[in-house]
Amino acid sequence: MDALIAKKRAEVMARLATMKLPGGANAAPAPVSAPVSAPPAAASPLDTIAAIKARIQAKLSGQSPAVAPTQPTELHPMLRDDYKASARSGQAPMPRISSIKANQRKEQPKRLKIEHEAPASFTDPEKNPYFDPSLGTQRTAEPHARRAGKQFQFARPGRYIEQAEKLRNEAKMEQLKVEIAARAEVARLEDEVLDANAIKFSEPPEVEWWDAPFVSNGIYPPGDIVPVESLITIYVQHPVPVEPPASILSMSSVPSQLLLTRKERKKVRRQRRIETQREHREKVMLGLLPPDEPKLRMSNFMRIMANQSVPDPTKLEAEVRRQMQARLDKHEADNQARKLTKEQRVAKNESKVESEEQKGVVAAVFRVDNLRHPQHRYKVSINAKQNHLTGVALVCEHLSVVVVEGPEKFVKAYKKLMLRRIDWVNGQVKLEAASSVGDDGQAEIDWSKNSCHMIWQGAIEQRRFTLFRLRDCPTEGYAKRILSSAGCESYWQLAKQFDPSTAVASDLLL
Repeated sequence: MDALIAKKRAEVMARLATMKLPGGANAAPAPVSAPVSAPPAAASPLDTIAAIKARIQAKLSGQSPAVAPTQPTELHPMLRDDYKASARSGQAPMPRISSIKANQRKEQPKRLKIEHEAPASFTDPEKNPYFDPSLGTQRTAEPHARRAGKQFQFARPGRYIEQAEKLRNEAKMEQLKVEIAARAEVARLEDEVLDANAIKFSEPPEVEWWDAPFVSNGIYPPGDIVPVESLITIYVQHPVPVEPPASILSMSSVPSQLLLTRKERKKVRRQRRIETQREHREKVMLGLLPPDEPKLRMSNFMRIMANQSVPDPTKLEAEVRRQMQARLDKHEADNQARKLTKEQRVAKNESKVESEEQKGVVAAVFRVDNLRHPQHRYKVSINAKQNHLTGVALVCEHLSVVVVEGPEKFVKAYKKLMLRRIDWVNGQVKLEAASSVGDDGQAEIDWSKNSCHMIWQGAIEQRRFTLFRLRDCPTEGYAKRILSSAGCESYWQLAKQFDPSTAVASDLLL
């Protein structure tokens, strides 16, 4: 073991001898205070290649390779002898070289700093409209100093809650659009596949009306139809001309009926009464009629009877009261005589309905979300009957349709009832105060979303219903069959496809 250590030591000493300085092994080390020499110049690639080739040749020939003279290497400051003494005194020299890559700091390039005053034309607002005096007039090429940090800003209370609500509403709208599209698809499929009993076609007649004069026994013969010779002649039948009630040329000169306004009618009545009173006074002045008795009242009888002696004032007061009561009785008797009987009132109302219906029949269709409340049902039904309207009210679980037909004047009054007078939303607290759950045990109904809309109105040729009825329909097919029996099954499809968001305001429809 000792021999191995001695051998290794001898090899190390031999290597150190080859790396000795040019001044010899006994050369004194340079003083510490001597200036440090510049780093050795880098050897060229050709010299390095030549030294490597010489070293390889020497190894092949068994000779020791010639060692190129090395330049002196500067020692690390921490390896110098005077480093410890300087460290004790607190004046240890800082190393000029870095021992590792991480400690080698790159020198920052110096920035060019240019400062000079701006010219006068730069600060003149007329020549430079973009100049801001608050920024100063000195210009510099240095980068801007780091701006001060902003103050801490607190979020407004409820800001992120509003953003979350907005996102939820958008998600609900998207879901609602998907549901509406699905319902529309279902409605379209129901339209395509209608119930077999919804539309009933009448059986074809045995003989068409245009062939009836040419066939016998009311049935078609097995062969061709043989025309009856008596019905086909060479003569042409001309219609008998009917004279019009007025000449066509003079119809333009006939004055049309003059319609007066309410103010004009009151003026004509006032003038007619004045003329009647004037004629009565003239007849009294001529002695044709006896003078009227003075209208004595408790407020004026002393003034009227001032020129007459009144022996008994109590008797006079009784006479005045008698005349006042007589006038009142005469007024009530006249009113009672002019009053129509029940039969006359009915006939008068029927004549009004007939006169209005001669102007044309109008139909209106209403869509109600929920028509299950008894007070709503009563108002819808009784007002239709009072306005002499015919039709039907179909009440389903999720949809209700009301169809009315009649004169335009009465339909307009019914529209005001459905769209204005009936409170479909807010009046339910009083109506349902007794119990929030129905008698049949159903859950409480949310009346806040209940609404009524008119989906169609137009003129029709004639009434399709004989009276107004309110029907409860368990299924949509049952409601369609009721409408199809009257020839208006399209009303139900209109109600299903109606979109309340695109509906016109009810005030614009009245």
